Amino acid sequence: HYKNSPNDLQLLSDAPAHHLFVLLGPVDESKNQLPDILCVVQVCLEGQISQKSAIKSLRDGHSPHGDQIPWKFCEQFRNLVFPTYSGARIVRIAVHPNAMKMGYGSAAVELLTRYFEGQLASISEGDDELDVEAPPVGVTEAAEKVSLLEEQIKPRTNLPPLLVPLRDRRPERLHYLGVSFGLTLDLFRFWRKQKFAPFYISQIPSAVTGEHTCMLLKPLSNDDFEVNESDELGFFAPFYKDFRIRFSKLLSDKFKKMDYKLAMSVLNPKINFTEVDSSGSSANGFLKKLDGVFSPYDMERLRAYTDNLVDFNLVYDLCKTLAHHYFQEKLPVTLSYVQASVLLCLGLQESDFSSIERQMQLERGQIHSLLLKVAKKLYKYLNGLATKEIESAFPRLKERVLEPHNVSVDEDLREAAKEVEEQMRAKIELDPELLEQFAIGGKEAEALEMSKISSSGIISIETTKSYTKVKPSGFDKSAKKRGNDKQSSRSNKKRRS
Repeated sequence: HYKNSPNDLQLLSDAPAHHLFVLLGPVDESKNQLPDILCVVQVCLEGQISQKSAIKSLRDGHSPHGDQIPWKFCEQFRNLVFPTYSGARIVRIAVHPNAMKMGYGSAAVELLTRYFEGQLASISEGDDELDVEAPPVGVTEAAEKVSLLEEQIKPRTNLPPLLVPLRDRRPERLHYLGVSFGLTLDLFRFWRKQKFAPFYISQIPSAVTGEHTCMLLKPLSNDDFEVNESDELGFFAPFYKDFRIRFSKLLSDKFKKMDYKLAMSVLNPKINFTEVDSSGSSANGFLKKLDGVFSPYDMERLRAYTDNLVDFNLVYDLCKTLAHHYFQEKLPVTLSYVQASVLLCLGLQESDFSSIERQMQLERGQIHSLLLKVAKKLYKYLNGLATKEIESAFPRLKERVLEPHNVSVDEDLREAAKEVEEQMRAKIELDPELLEQFAIGGKEAEALEMSKISSSGIISIETTKSYTKVKPSGFDKSAKKRGNDKQSSRSNKKRRS
């Protein structure tokens, strides 16, 4: 490393906040030999700064030496709570030259994370099984025991062990792990695989290396925070979201010359959306309305471009808006990595086609073809939103809720039949005297017994009873006579004439 010097061990010895964690090969305790050193991780403990110091630092406009990540985080987000958290910054990772690219660095970081989360050794202060490190003997105490002139230089037998197993050392209670390095694609991808997320990238590159300083964080599992368990970033999630928005806006200026692969790795956009994502609980952050974002004229221009009716220059301004909304994950449209990269170069970095041809090793016709596919997918989603807005504006009929009756249909029919029968019985009034005249008795009964039933089934019996005829009401014979007299008088007049 370019910062290494022969005095590194002395500096580490004089800095109590720095620790070395060593990943060793298999140890054979029966043999008196040193194990193979595969990887060494230098860690610096940071944080636990009072809020008064944080307020004073923000007011004065400068950060004190040390505690690199807490002060930078406090400066970027103007947050006074984060410096009070305790964390560890991974200063360096050194892997044996013969064990490079074998995954030992990743294994060391994973074991270090598990150690500080209490998975390898208990964090509880009441655990007596762990041996707590004895405080080192002070210089004055050692001088009181023996003077330098009387000291005899010889091999010592009661020296403490050079390395202590992690199971015998109680870990510090930390809230996060952090790292700071010069931004390169390989280094950034390495830390992203370890689930570290960036929160700061310097806008001015280093004068020595020409690299941008980058800082990443990884929250640790801790009972001090109440966060959503489904979000692996924990308390850091809103800060990471804000960083991505700011970084996407700076791509057209400060990071315009950044390689598109590195920019895609930093943004880490979600480019694969499923139907569950667009309709489930995660759809709260998606774009729901076009009002204020795309006008009807914008939609018409975009439709004309997807139909190959106009040139790309007519929708170049829309490309920027579409890119910002897409990389903020507001447009749940699935794109390929190449399609998303072209959208990033044109919409966020505002690169010209010649620059894209050099970076992506594509011909201009291929770039236009990729852009057309992206525009069609995005227009399909936006057109669906516009259709929903129009449908929601239409008046809707009230929905009638049909509830079951307390009485079944059969019971209701029986009750109605009973009511009808009672009404019919009430209307029919039979006079017994009228019914007696139709009774069969006396000679009619004897004749009925003596008679024979004909083939037609009709029996005719002579009766001796006289039936009273009921005259209709309002009928008068005198009125009938007067009517006849009038007709006769009219006929007489005709004859006389």
